[in-house]
Amino acid sequence: MKKYSTVLIIILTIALLAGCSSKPADTTNNNNNAGTIQRYGDIPAALTELINGGVDAVVADSPVVLEFLANNPSTGLTAFGDESFEKEFYGIAMRQQDTEIHELINEGLERVIANGVYDKIFNNYFGDGTEYVVEEGENTLGITIKAGADMAYAPFEYVNDKGQPEGFDMDLIRAIGAEMGFKVELINTNWDGIIPSLIAGNIDLIISAMTITEKRQETVTFSNPYFEATQYIAVKEGSTIKSLEDLKGKKIGVQNGTTGDIAITNYLEGQK
Repeated sequence: MKKYSTVLIIILTIALLAGCSSKPADTTNNNNNAGTIQRYGDIPAALTELINGGVDAVVADSPVVLEFLANNPSTGLTAFGDESFEKEFYGIAMRQQDTEIHELINEGLERVIANGVYDKIFNNYFGDGTEYVVEEGENTLGITIKAGADMAYAPFEYVNDKGQPEGFDMDLIRAIGAEMGFKVELINTNWDGIIPSLIAGNIDLIISAMTITEKRQETVTFSNPYFEATQYIAVKEGSTIKSLEDLKGKKIGVQNGTTGDIAITNYLEGQK
């Protein structure tokens, strides 16, 4: 698996040594029997808060949690899934009216899957780590597609120690661009404003580990699914939390507006 950038690791280390906690972006107080949700701007902030004891657990996409644990083995955290969490599928989001881009992206996705490039990118980040560099193609179409991503979500999208976008999603859209003959401009976009940025025309598509949901499909159109994931629960080693049900009455950290946020919010609402 790829590692977080050196800058991010330094930031996390400073936070841990100082014993400080990142303040949540938003907090929802449910009744005591249900629990309390604390929302953060990104998953590393939520996990740092867990390490510092500010929350009892963090709910987030499984690949992101596992990547963090693999790159930070001394933090004393562990994670697990729960059968109650549904499988999720990531898609590339586009404006509903941009039918030509829809066709271009879906065809490109089909091609990189068929020619084995997708598998090479996947293996780089989630397999044995064999390095694969996406070859830059010619801009035969003469167009540049602006791809927005919240680059604080390793291993899918993050900024490396050279200040460059890196990650599974970043390589995938580069590969699609090379295959289909268009230039890709990667734009770091805050998650909370990423769909509004798309609708406003500031970016042409979103590739940011975004789960395909019915609610989002009311606003955007998704490509064919390109990745399967589920939610994981991260806790401190030795925690009494062993299942989703054990989160009742606990403080739970999530990234604001993600499917982890939606999943745990819906679950706790059902416990009232």
